[in-house]
Amino acid sequence: MTTTPQTAAHEKARAFSTGFTVVMNSFDAVTRQGLADDKLLLKLYDLLPPNSLLNVTDNLTTNDDKVVPTTGTIALRLTDKQGDIVGAVFYTPNSKVKPIVIDPTGYGAIVIGEANKANEVLAFDDLENGIDAYACLMASDKTIIISPQKTNQHLKKMVQHWSSAAPVTIPMTLNNKGMINLLAGVNARALVTVADIVTMLHANHSYEAILAADETQIINLKDTAYYPEWRDDPQLNEPMVYADGRFELYHDGLFFVKYNDDDPANITFKFKAFICSPIEVIAKTRDTNSGTWGRLLQWRDDDSELHTWSMPLALLQGDAREYRKELASQGLSITTNSKQRSYLDAYIQNYPIHKRALCVDRLGWHDEQYILPDGAIGSDGRQLIVYQSAHAINSTIAQQGTLEQWRDELCKPLAEQSRFVFSIACAFAGQLLALLDDDGGGFHLLGSSSMGKSLSLKLAASVWGKPDSYTKTWRSTDNALEGTASEHNDSFLPLDEISECDPKVVGKAVYMLANGQGKGRSTTTGHNRTAKTWRIIFLSNGEESLQNFMAQAGQKTNAGIEVRVAHIDADAGKGLKTFDSLVLADTGAAQADKIKELSQAYYGVAGIAWLEHITSDKAATTATARQLVNDFMSNYSDLAPQAYRVAKRFAIVAAAGEMATLAGITGWQSGQATTAVMTCLDNWLDNYGRDGEHEQRQIIEHIKAFIEQHGSSRFQPCHIHMHQDFETKITNRAGYHNYDTGEYYFSTSTFDEVCSPFSKSKVLQVLDEARLLNVTESDRKTCRVSLLFKKNRTRVYAIKNEILSCEPTKSTGTAGTTGTTHTQQGLGTVPSNKTPLGQLGQSSSIC
Repeated sequence: MTTTPQTAAHEKARAFSTGFTVVMNSFDAVTRQGLADDKLLLKLYDLLPPNSLLNVTDNLTTNDDKVVPTTGTIALRLTDKQGDIVGAVFYTPNSKVKPIVIDPTGYGAIVIGEANKANEVLAFDDLENGIDAYACLMASDKTIIISPQKTNQHLKKMVQHWSSAAPVTIPMTLNNKGMINLLAGVNARALVTVADIVTMLHANHSYEAILAADETQIINLKDTAYYPEWRDDPQLNEPMVYADGRFELYHDGLFFVKYNDDDPANITFKFKAFICSPIEVIAKTRDTNSGTWGRLLQWRDDDSELHTWSMPLALLQGDAREYRKELASQGLSITTNSKQRSYLDAYIQNYPIHKRALCVDRLGWHDEQYILPDGAIGSDGRQLIVYQSAHAINSTIAQQGTLEQWRDELCKPLAEQSRFVFSIACAFAGQLLALLDDDGGGFHLLGSSSMGKSLSLKLAASVWGKPDSYTKTWRSTDNALEGTASEHNDSFLPLDEISECDPKVVGKAVYMLANGQGKGRSTTTGHNRTAKTWRIIFLSNGEESLQNFMAQAGQKTNAGIEVRVAHIDADAGKGLKTFDSLVLADTGAAQADKIKELSQAYYGVAGIAWLEHITSDKAATTATARQLVNDFMSNYSDLAPQAYRVAKRFAIVAAAGEMATLAGITGWQSGQATTAVMTCLDNWLDNYGRDGEHEQRQIIEHIKAFIEQHGSSRFQPCHIHMHQDFETKITNRAGYHNYDTGEYYFSTSTFDEVCSPFSKSKVLQVLDEARLLNVTESDRKTCRVSLLFKKNRTRVYAIKNEILSCEPTKSTGTAGTTGTTHTQQGLGTVPSNKTPLGQLGQSSSIC
C-alpha cells in the first residue's frame, strides 16, 4: 500500500485515512496466542473490544516509496473523536524497539472505553498508565485516551482535538509545572495531585475521593496562557487570570497586566500596574476544625531576609490596611496607589494554590511536632503545619556558625562556671515544661553593676539566636510583655535589667509570666476572645531584688511572687564576680570580652539541634526528663511545700542541661549541669529558707517592722503607774503598749490596715501558731484587756513583746550564702547535705 507522510493539508490526511482504513481492515484479528505473552499487549487484548488488535502480514510503504517494515507486528488502530480510523500504531511483541506510529492527522489516540460525548475523557501520555487507570476505574462514564507518540506536541494536539467535543482532564503531579505550561490555553483542565493518580488508584482511592482531597487542585488550563516567550525574566509563580487582565509575578515585583489584543504576537502591554515587591502564596491554611482560613505568604525584604507569615483571611474583610501595614513593616514594598493596592487583596485571596497547610495559633509543641514562627521541627512530612496570627512575627531565632564551634569554643570551656552553666541549661528547659506538665516560672540573677549578669543572659540567648536580638527587655507594658511571652511558648525568655520596668506593674507582670495566661478581652461584638497562654522559663537580672524594686512604688511582695521568681546571687563567691574561675583569659574582664565575642560569632545552632533531638522520639524524651527530675528531687525531699515547688523548677533546668549534654550539644561531662544547678538552688535556699512557708516569715517580719517603726508614735502607753486623769495624745493611733507586760494591743478596727497586703485572718493564724499572740477568745483570736481610760474591758489583738527579738530561721546545713559548692558527680549519686528543721509554729524555730 502507498501512503502519504504527515502533512499540514487536512484534506490530504483525510484522503490517506480513507485508504488506510481499507488496508487496516484487511488484516485478521490477532489471537491471544499470537501475542507471544507480551504483557502490555495482553492487557490491551483484555481491555479493548474484540478484533481491536490486528496481525499485520505486509510491509507498508509511503507515497515516496519509502518502505515501513511492519510485517510481523501487531497493529492497534488510532481513532479520532468521531470514531474514525486516522492511523495506527504497530507493536513488535516482546521487543524493546519503539512502536511505529502512522498518523498524518497528528491527533489520533489510543481509545479505551466508549467514546461517548457525555463521558469525561482522561488523557494520558503513557500507554501503561492509561491501561492501569482504566483497569482501576472500570467506569462506563470515563473514556481513556492515550497519546501514541512520546512527544509533547502530539499530546497537546490530541487534547485540543478531543476537548472540542467532550470535557477532557489531564492528570499530573504537583511538580509537573512543565506540563501545565505546555497545555496552557487549551480548553481542558488539569487534575493536579500530590502523588501520581495511578499510584493512588492502585491504593484503592476512588476517583471521586481524589477529586475531593484537600491536596487536589483543579486548574482550568484555558486561563493559564503562558507568558510570551520574548521576555527573559523568569517567573516566580504561574500567572493568574483576573477580570480583564492577569497577575504576573517576577523577581522585580507583582504586576497586574492587560495585553493589547490587536497585537498578533500578544507582546504589547495595554496596561501594566506595579502592585508590590515579589510575594508568593505558598499554601491555603486552616485549623483542625476547618476554620480560621488563611494564606501562607512568603517574601524577602531589601536585605534579602526571608519572611513567612500565615495571614488570616479575615484580615481582608473590612479595613485591609492593617494587613498591608503588617506586610510593609516586615519589608514588603507596596504601591501607594489606592486602586492598585486593592489588587493585592484579590491576588492573595484568589490565587489558585493547590497546597494545604494546618494552621495553629500557638508556637511550641503541637502533638509530636515543635512549631516555630517560620516552620516546624519533627514533621513526618504528611502535613505542613504553620503558625498563624494576625501579626507577622519577625522571628529572632537565627543561626550562625556550626554546632561544633558553639559547643567546643564557647560552651564546653565554661563547664565549671556555675552561673553560666545554669543560664545555658535554662535555655533548654522551656521545651520540657509541657512534657512534664509543669507551669514554668522564672529566675532572677541579683547583683551589683558590672557583675556579669547581662553576660549570663546573652550567653543563654546564644542557644537560640543572636544574643542582642533574642534577649528582650523589661522596658515594655504588660500588654507588650504578654505578646512576647506567647511568642516564646514552650521555650526560654531572657529579660534584661528589671530596673527598666515600671515598679507599679512589675508584680503583675511576674504573675502573668509565671502563671502563663494573658488578660481576658472581648471582641467588638462583646464575645470573649481566647486569652493567650504559654509555658516558659524566663531568666531575669537586676541590681535589686523584686521586693526592693516594688517597694519604690509603695508595693509589697508576697510569697507568691518569690515562689514564681527565684532570686540567685550573681556573685559566685569566688572573688571573680559571676565567674568561678578563669578559663578563657587571664582576667575576669578579658574573659567576659571573650565570651561576648564568641557568642556574637556562633549562635542559634544549639537550639535547633536540641529541637531535632527531643522531637525525634517525644515519648522517650518525656521519660528521660521525668526520671532525671525525680533523681534530682530525691536530694531535696525535706523541703517545705513552697520551697519544694521552686526546687522542682531547678530540677527541670538540671534535667535539660543533662539531656543536652547526652545529645552531644553542650560538650559538658555527665553531672556537670546538675552540679551547677544544685549550687544555684542552695544559694536560693540560703536566702529563702528550707524550713516552713516563706510567707509565714514575711508576715512576722512585717508586723515586727510596723511595731519598730511606729512603737512610740502610734501606740498609746498603758500600765498601772499611769495617772488615770491624764491621757497621752497619740495621732493616728494603731493601739496600745502595755509597758508592764511588753505586749502591743492592736485595735480591731485598724488591724486590717496594719496587715496589708496580707489578709488579717492569715496574719492572726501565723502569729498564733508562732505563739506570739495572747488569746483569751480563741474563736476570734482576740484578748479582752482593761485600759485605764476605758470603762469596760476592750477587745484587742495582743501581740507579745517576744516578736521584737524574733529572728525567723532561714536555713541550716549549707556553707555560706553565695559560695556553696558541690563535688562533681553522676546524676544518681549526689548526696544530700540538708538538715531537717522544725516547722513554723514551734518556738525553737522562730526566735
